[in-house]
Amino acid sequence: MASQNTHGPTRMAVPAGLFARSIDVNGWPAVISAILLGTVGVLSFIIQPGIVEGFVRHLHVSEADAVNLVGLEMLGVAVATVILAAWGNLINWRVVVIGGLALAAGGDLASALGLGVEGLNGAGHSAPWFGAARLVAGLGEGAIISISFTFVGLTAKTERNVALYLVSLLAYGAFGLWFLPQFLDAFGFYALFCGFAGISLAGMVAIAFVPRAYHHAEMANPNARQLPLALLIVALGGVLAYNLAQGIAWAVLALVGGGAGLGEQQVADSLFLSQILAIAGALASVFLAERVNRNGAIAFGILVGAASIALLLGRPTALWFTVAVCGFNILWNFVLPFILGRMCDFDESGRIMSFAIAMQMTGLGGGPLIAGQLLGGNGYRAVELVCIALFLISYVLLLAPMRAHRLLLQARPTT
Repeated sequence: MASQNTHGPTRMAVPAGLFARSIDVNGWPAVISAILLGTVGVLSFIIQPGIVEGFVRHLHVSEADAVNLVGLEMLGVAVATVILAAWGNLINWRVVVIGGLALAAGGDLASALGLGVEGLNGAGHSAPWFGAARLVAGLGEGAIISISFTFVGLTAKTERNVALYLVSLLAYGAFGLWFLPQFLDAFGFYALFCGFAGISLAGMVAIAFVPRAYHHAEMANPNARQLPLALLIVALGGVLAYNLAQGIAWAVLALVGGGAGLGEQQVADSLFLSQILAIAGALASVFLAERVNRNGAIAFGILVGAASIALLLGRPTALWFTVAVCGFNILWNFVLPFILGRMCDFDESGRIMSFAIAMQMTGLGGGPLIAGQLLGGNGYRAVELVCIALFLISYVLLLAPMRAHRLLLQARPTT
């Protein structure tokens, strides 16, 4: 049954008024629904190191092909977030989430059903349909991530809600990475992709609690000061460079551990520990958000994160590998709420957040594609050096906008 409202007819037997009903955008039902949907959107990405290693081990593709496959999925995520950054406010967010969940489920089901097609096992690069299925799944995931992350990032308590979002992702990611090798040994990728599809479809229950759209007046930021367009572009470049570095590192961490002679489960254990400790990093940003200098926190998170990757140069021992991945993951999840919160401070219109999320996802998507081109059987040094360089570039790019914002705050203090 369909009913007419200001956003068009309601279809697919959804409850009347679903697309029109307003909710409190800062209320817990909306925030929790965004957090849960955002977790659904990163089902694959948050355990990406294990999936890359699983592609190599179970689908018998090369390391470069495995990284490129996850890169195609992340490319879909990036494309969806860029499109929604430009036109997302013109579409009812609930419609976007329904479409995103359907695309993600469809891409995962296509991936699962096609695994038995001759030509993938032993030669994944010769099965373009598999890459296409991962791309479709990524488009759906990107739509879900864009809406949920943009909303959480624009709420009145940005750092707190982004950090809670990260805690949800990391709790899933920790146990997902820990059990993934055993799960794949027992059930394979067919069961994994079918499970992803089922969870995406189950996520439809949260749609009623998703805001229809972003209304800036409801999410005014007292610390926001309008920066010139040129500085906004520089700041977005900093977000892009930072997330390119993160995307490169996250795609190859498991491979680096394997290349250092560590066993698959030993690598999984180190990644599990890093995800557990990363929850502490995300929670630390909640408690320290109003107690530390945000610009100093961003400098610490980016530069020490780069130093963590530097520990992987050469052939790290099991101890140094664990220290490096834990440092990397803790600082990633500590500093991300500060970076996104600061991006909100740079633009009084509130529109910058959707573009920041687009740059974030473009970086996370482009990182694996860059890493795939740098892997050639000669070790991981080139990948690690590019990653470190991008961390440093991101900090340099963020310096000028942060300084300009500080001067504007001094000229017009928060009342």
